[in-house]
Amino acid sequence: MKSLLFTIEENCIGCNKCIFYCPVEDANVSFINEKGENKIRVNDSKCIMCGKCLDVCDHHARDFRDDTERFFADLEEGAVISIIAAPAVKTNFTDYKRLFGYLHATGVKHFYDV
Repeated sequence: MKSLLFTIEENCIGCNKCIFYCPVEDANVSFINEKGENKIRVNDSKCIMCGKCLDVCDHHARDFRDDTERFFADLEEGAVISIIAAPAVKTNFTDYKRLFGYLHATGVKHFYDV
């Protein structure tokens, strides 16, 4: 499976801003590419997918893969899926209980708050 967060190497200037603001040590790794340029790569084994690097990168060197279709396909196939929802769900979704009801009806087994 490909990582959900990734670096667009041609946009990365190696400024280390993503490393500085990342809440997880070693979730971003500095490396020298074949042209001798410093770049930063996501360490898939450490990244918690919080998206902070997306917010702070001024060079548009970070992006993400939208896995919404895969999420619903997995539900349809009967995968056991739980939702971990941040408190912000209450402010970002006017009727979040209805959203959770829909997700439960489509197969989500458990809901947890952060």
